[in-house]
Amino acid sequence: MACNENVVKNIANEVARECQSQNVAVDPDFVIYLIDLLLLNPKYGKLFTKTINRNNLQFFVGDCVDLLIRDSTSIKTLKMQFTIQTNYDKLQNLIDKHLDSIDNCLRPLVNEILDEEPNPDDEAQTKKLFRKISIFIILASGLGNPGVIITLKEGMAALESVFSWNDLKMFVALPRNEKLTQLNELMEIVSGVRIFNRDCKKGGEGIPDLPFDLVDAGKACLTAFSNSLITVMQRVNTLTTAIEDTVVIQDETGNVLIDVRRNSGLSNDDYNEIFQLLAFNRQYEVFTRKLLCDVETMLQRGAHYVDRVKKVLEELHDTVKYKTAVPTVTVYPLFAKLWQTWRAMQNTMYLVSTANRLMSVLTSIQEQTKIPYNVLDIMLSGKEILSDQERMCGRISMEDRLSLGALKNYVAYDSFSTPNDRYVQFLGFCAVCLGVGALIPSNMKIGLIKCQGRRYGFCSVKMAAKFSKDPQRYVNEVLEYARNNPHVINLLNIVEDAFSVKDIDNLITKHEPKTKVSDKDIQTETHPIEEHIERNYSWDLWEWKRRACKWATIVNSRTHSTQTDYSHLRSEIHCQTFENRDKSLQTMKSAGINTIPNKVFVWGLRGRIGDGQHAMNLGVEHNVEKKKEQTVSVCTWPCAGYNRDESTSTGSLSDEYVQFYKPDLVE
Repeated sequence: MACNENVVKNIANEVARECQSQNVAVDPDFVIYLIDLLLLNPKYGKLFTKTINRNNLQFFVGDCVDLLIRDSTSIKTLKMQFTIQTNYDKLQNLIDKHLDSIDNCLRPLVNEILDEEPNPDDEAQTKKLFRKISIFIILASGLGNPGVIITLKEGMAALESVFSWNDLKMFVALPRNEKLTQLNELMEIVSGVRIFNRDCKKGGEGIPDLPFDLVDAGKACLTAFSNSLITVMQRVNTLTTAIEDTVVIQDETGNVLIDVRRNSGLSNDDYNEIFQLLAFNRQYEVFTRKLLCDVETMLQRGAHYVDRVKKVLEELHDTVKYKTAVPTVTVYPLFAKLWQTWRAMQNTMYLVSTANRLMSVLTSIQEQTKIPYNVLDIMLSGKEILSDQERMCGRISMEDRLSLGALKNYVAYDSFSTPNDRYVQFLGFCAVCLGVGALIPSNMKIGLIKCQGRRYGFCSVKMAAKFSKDPQRYVNEVLEYARNNPHVINLLNIVEDAFSVKDIDNLITKHEPKTKVSDKDIQTETHPIEEHIERNYSWDLWEWKRRACKWATIVNSRTHSTQTDYSHLRSEIHCQTFENRDKSLQTMKSAGINTIPNKVFVWGLRGRIGDGQHAMNLGVEHNVEKKKEQTVSVCTWPCAGYNRDESTSTGSLSDEYVQFYKPDLVE
């Protein structure tokens, strides 16, 4: 896979920079936690399967930034999970980490003590080493601050009582490993001596009253956790009651749907918001119960350690009472035992303070969530708020019991013999309702259905019957919802299951109901609506305006105008006009007229040599009157300038040729 640990860190840094540019501060470690969960979804996981494409990387970073900026309820759930995952563990692991951190802090000082080899004849160097050993013992034991002179002097006096100057010279000559072992033994003995001196009222400067503080802090922490659990359970019961009847399963297809009530003004987004809010409070409940259980264990251990310290102190008092000298073989083991018990109380006190600190962090995250009371009130209308115990008290009818017994791989409630048999997958929530994100508790009286070695619970008999027919389908629906909503992965403890299907694109297939067709005859009424004629109806808008003015008596009012400073703001008056239209007229008779054609005669084309050819217009002016035929005896055309005697045989006009002109008739 191309998206290894280093790539994830680089992506987280880029996401953090993008968020910082939008004034949103995020923890890079939390971003890594979010990215690891998002990569379980093949929508994002397959983007970095082989190579890292810049476009794919930019798309993924953009989605991460949107999630972090929006800071929805699911992101707050993830923050709460990240806080517990990084700061809490098994109690012994927490103690080991705490002791390792102390050793790491003191390692430079220990190395100086082990490496230093003062000259035996140099008293100043010897005292300096002795002082360093005293400081180490005080810091490692946690019994005061060596920066306080009284505490340092008391520690040096206690060390000198069990570790003389000659012993110091022998200590310097020892090998490094033996030095470290003897240094730890000295720390136990000297710390036991200081605790014993405190009990004897002869010292103990800077040493707290740990037995009293442990019991008092444990009780206060237990009370705070109990009150917090009561508060969160009230919210959980309210939210569960609001959604417990909203999840339905179709009889034909088996699809799990959210039943949104009509005319309620709600949508699927409102229900999803309540689902996320319920998941947050359920996660808060799980962590609170876990911390509360651990605090109860700490209190029991603390009470045991307090009694043990008292017994060891009594034994020490009995050993040294009325004695001026006691063998070291007898008293040193008692001092070491006292210190070991005191160290156990210190570790328990550290666990109590850690649990209290984590509870404060969870409470601060919880206070940031907002409950949509307007949506919740609509969902709760007409319902009675029930607790998880009250839901399990519902009786199962005999008919339902008989139908459950016929289911495949059914395990009855009465057959649970061991605690392992009572463990239910998905944290005990209904395996069918989880397909849409509804965290509805299972009813153990219904029983369980076993599939692939795991047991699943249900909130109703109908859900159990549908699940038994195809268990893997509904399990895949839960996994599909989980990888699209990563805040439920750790809540339901299905990290391994989600990781096993991260390469599968489609886990579920929605079944569509069959379309039913039937032929039916329907008789309709002739007139379904009674006839009604409105006498005062008018289609003209201006008529209605005229009536409105008349009814408002505006026509009887007088209007006048006044010049104001804002007169220039008045608008121009516009008038609507119509363009002129061309009109056509159809007549009963079509008539026409004949016009005089334009006739032209070109003179001189025949029988004449040379130029002088010209055109003669033979047309006459238009006249309505008819003209008779007339003889032309005199040439009135331009040829009149020629002499008749000069006419030759070249073809010119002669007197013998007479041209008659017959004008056209005009109708």
